[in-house]
Amino acid sequence: MIETSVEAAGPLLDLQRVFDLSQDLMCVTDAQTRFLRLSASSARILGYRPEELHGRKFLDLVHPNDLQATLLAHESVVRGAQVVEFENRYVRKDGSPVELSWTSSWIAGADGTGATYSVARDITNRKRAERLRESQREVLQLIVGGFPLSDVLRRICTIMEAFDADAKCAVTVLDATAERVRAALSPSLPSRFLSVVQDTLLGMPHGACADTLRSGQTAVCADMSNDPEWRELAALGTEHGLRACWFTPVFGARGRLIAVIAVYYPHPYAPTDRELVLVQAAVSLVALAIAHSNAQTQLRESLTRVELAQSIARLGYWERDLSSDRLNVYGETNAILGIPLERSVSLQTFLGVVLEEDRPALIAAYGEANRGDTSSSGMQFRVRHADGSVRHVHAERRAVRDETGRATHIIGTMQDVTERNEADLERQQYLTQLSSLADAARKVNSVLTVDELLQVITDIARDLVGAHVAVGVLKSADGRTVESCKTSHSQKYTSVAPDELLEGAEGSPPAVRIELAAASGRPIGALCVADKQGGDFAANDERVLCQLADLAAVGLENARLYAELEERVRKRTVELQESNKELEAFSYSVSHDLRGPLRAIAGFTGLLRDRHYETIDADGRRYIDRVLAGTQRMSNLIDDLLELGRVTRVEFRRRQVDLSEYARVIVARLREASPERAAAIVIEPQLIVAGDPGLLESALENLLDNAWKFTAGRPVTQIRFGAVTNADVDENQRTFFVQDNGVGFDPRYAANLFGVFQRLHAAGEFPGTGVGLATVQRIVQRHGGRIWAEAAVDRGATIYFSIAKGQQ
Repeated sequence: MIETSVEAAGPLLDLQRVFDLSQDLMCVTDAQTRFLRLSASSARILGYRPEELHGRKFLDLVHPNDLQATLLAHESVVRGAQVVEFENRYVRKDGSPVELSWTSSWIAGADGTGATYSVARDITNRKRAERLRESQREVLQLIVGGFPLSDVLRRICTIMEAFDADAKCAVTVLDATAERVRAALSPSLPSRFLSVVQDTLLGMPHGACADTLRSGQTAVCADMSNDPEWRELAALGTEHGLRACWFTPVFGARGRLIAVIAVYYPHPYAPTDRELVLVQAAVSLVALAIAHSNAQTQLRESLTRVELAQSIARLGYWERDLSSDRLNVYGETNAILGIPLERSVSLQTFLGVVLEEDRPALIAAYGEANRGDTSSSGMQFRVRHADGSVRHVHAERRAVRDETGRATHIIGTMQDVTERNEADLERQQYLTQLSSLADAARKVNSVLTVDELLQVITDIARDLVGAHVAVGVLKSADGRTVESCKTSHSQKYTSVAPDELLEGAEGSPPAVRIELAAASGRPIGALCVADKQGGDFAANDERVLCQLADLAAVGLENARLYAELEERVRKRTVELQESNKELEAFSYSVSHDLRGPLRAIAGFTGLLRDRHYETIDADGRRYIDRVLAGTQRMSNLIDDLLELGRVTRVEFRRRQVDLSEYARVIVARLREASPERAAAIVIEPQLIVAGDPGLLESALENLLDNAWKFTAGRPVTQIRFGAVTNADVDENQRTFFVQDNGVGFDPRYAANLFGVFQRLHAAGEFPGTGVGLATVQRIVQRHGGRIWAEAAVDRGATIYFSIAKGQQ
């Protein structure tokens, strides 16, 4: 963007060729928002060829919801903002939306007119991927947060509909036989329609839909009214204004059909690859939500059974006369304690079956009872039966007192609570595992590479069930080869043989193997944990590993999608780098081609002046002088533009730079060039900063040259170079300034000072090309800083610039 108007583009470079080299959309528009020039990429990005848009207003293509923001951005550009960056949506020729990221700048023409130069990048895929990832995170949080399955599934449908306004989505959950509907849910379709259509779907034993669902594929009907395979649904669809539909099966971890995702359209339509990727992501989330809901239901049922068993359990009863050391036992007491069936049991016999470490507490309770103190009524202890098994016993007691209040008897109950304690412990462990699984879900969602994710999942699997060793395997699409294998083990193992664990070789420790399956039901690998650190593997261990496997399937699918996206970005970056190289070569070619004619013009004009200057009239001599001055200015422009490009491309090398020393050398050179000038120049010492030496020297040279130039008419030139030390500056940046007592400028135009060719003084009054401060701005930006100016007319100017303290 180096020209002052569209018409002036030809003499300097062929803008259309530059436009067409760009992979992004490049365009020039006037103040009335009409397209004046577009790059060829408009056909790919907007669906319109450049000639179709020439003369049209770009506001006609802006999405209605983004029109107001786009107008505000356009007004900001036209008012002279240096560079305006914003995002909006356009409507392509085929009616589909495209999301664009714009960078725009207003270039004023010599005749007072101007044009907006803009570059737009298609960010539709990136925005869609970001929204999809955020939606997946939201659904995972709903699942982990324990929201009802119906709410989670409706939210998944709502998210799918948000990606396509014409789509209406539904999820049908099937029972364990996959032959009956358990629930049909949709945020947009009536329940009557859902029940009828899903019953019809399940009642189709033959045909394209049934065969496709059984094979794990998506069944598509682009137009129900014209497809005989779908004639049973055509009438119902017409009644509700629906013409097209497609059904995608959802399989559980064991490859069992557990749900069907349906998408309907009011017009004939077939899904695109992008929509199929979206529905596959929904399939993974639906499978995970159903698996988690089933696990929660099983846990609630298990707790209910335990509570019921406790309510109807038979209790053992006992009674002790405090005047003796014997217990009279009734009911199931003998079976609970594992002692012979005798009505009266001595204290010695009772204590003989109690585990040694629990005896002191019972003896202490016995002493309390002798004193009549039964305030601590409930207690638990363990007994060992004749078969060696250990049982947990809960005992309650109460004192029986005579008319004087003295305790005479102790009565109580005993109950075998072994299963209850084990269930409580198992429940607590399972709740802990679920909490860990929630943390694992967030961790899995943050890992973007397949290889790293498999290692994370393997580590989580081992920690989740407290195993000494775990192995994770990911197989190829055909299931024949292993793409990746990861192991995780405790200090008990120095190495792991994955094949022996996965195949259950003789002598290998007890293990649990869980198959990894994609949302379509296709096996993609396996998780295996072995050698539990405490006891044997329980049912909850396998249950939580199955949920982890479902999480892993979602995560691996996401990781693969991210890998594909990264590869596309990498390829796009390579293309942009190649395009930049071509543009750089083009700019050097243009500069070389321009220098030849300039040298010829300057040479022949010089000869004309040397040989015929005296024979030419005054007007002719003035013309010769103006031609020579113009060629020199053109040469300077070319040099400055090449320098502007160089500071952007040059490799950045960070070093410790003493700006004070650089300033002293530059000022000495300026004094030497103009020894007749009186100057008072102050340079603060030890202004040291981390940056690129060459770039910072170039920036200082431009700033001090400007200060020297604009103070030429002062009796005494006053220039100061220093650092800002007040508390208002950014602590992460160091700010410097160059101050002079020159002619200054109108502060209203300070925003235009750092643009290319932006001059606030006539060229005849002060020489220059208007590129120097633009070069300084780019150097400062490469150092993570910013540049700005303060001035007043005939009262000098101060240029501030900052350098970031951290690495850039």
